[in-house]
Amino acid sequence: MLSSIILVTGCRSELDEEIGSPQDQTLEANSKVADLILKTVMNDGSGDNILDGSSCFDIELPVTVNVNGIDVYIDSEEDFELIEEIFNQLEDDIDDLDFIFPITIISSDFSEMIIENEDQLEQLIEDCEEEDEDDDIECLDFQYPFSVSVFDSNSELLETITFNSDRELHDFIRDLDEDDIVNVNFPITVVLSDNTEIVINNLDDLEDTIEDAIDDCDENDLSEERFNQVITSKLLEVQKYKDNESNETNNYRDYTFDFSEDGTVLITLEDNDGDDSNNIITNGTWSVNTRSDGGLNATLDFGTEEPLNKLSNEWNVKKIKEKRIMLDDKDDEGNSKDELFFDEA
Repeated sequence: MLSSIILVTGCRSELDEEIGSPQDQTLEANSKVADLILKTVMNDGSGDNILDGSSCFDIELPVTVNVNGIDVYIDSEEDFELIEEIFNQLEDDIDDLDFIFPITIISSDFSEMIIENEDQLEQLIEDCEEEDEDDDIECLDFQYPFSVSVFDSNSELLETITFNSDRELHDFIRDLDEDDIVNVNFPITVVLSDNTEIVINNLDDLEDTIEDAIDDCDENDLSEERFNQVITSKLLEVQKYKDNESNETNNYRDYTFDFSEDGTVLITLEDNDGDDSNNIITNGTWSVNTRSDGGLNATLDFGTEEPLNKLSNEWNVKKIKEKRIMLDDKDDEGNSKDELFFDEA
């Protein structure tokens, strides 16, 4: 019996030494740094907006959609080009995309929900946009793979877990138990929005780096200078246009916008016959000014011809990202009733 006690005690001591590490390498459930990690690896739902017109969630692939009367099987993001090709076949038609239900959506926390019909999908989009929550931290990414060592106090087993994606890391942090002993196997590398790589050696460094990235993030810089820089640096297209309750993004698929520093904009409607000389060019103007409350207003004037006239408005600047300008028009209660997002063409 004495031998058994000595053996068990010795094994436990070796485990303690193996998992023992400085406090700044031990990840605790519900800690500040764990919350920051969780927000950094949330799912960004904007990549498939040609399908759903919403940045609140992704559509799980594969999925079948009906595009202007043609059934299209979408197996990967590369297949989005098939939708673009069908939209571009005719100039004067109203582009329409319908899902073959049921479909599955993936939310920002990677949870999944089965959607049975169009009404359910539209209600979900409306509810998500009304909440106007944007907790995700988009200014920093983790470089994978990296691993952690986890000691289960109940089974007294030590396990190494390797992460290869945001989803794997998100699920791990979300399910982290207060009794779990988790040591991050440093160093790890994070990548900033300008592609700068930073080597992190402990959790204190990681917490500081994420917070610094938030403070320096382009989307938090709502200045006229930043707005001018982004809107004039590249050709843009309408990534989303929602007129009150109606998503009309597809009406602008063939338009590109070239904003100039002198306050003018050239709007090109592509003639998809391959001859650029047949493209239609429209002139417009733009300006931006700072309000008394510190926010920004962007005034767009694209003329009176449909559908561009719907974009002519004095918009509130909601966010400015590296490749995206997000505008909205609020109602009397301060809720977004119209939304206009420009993205790199």
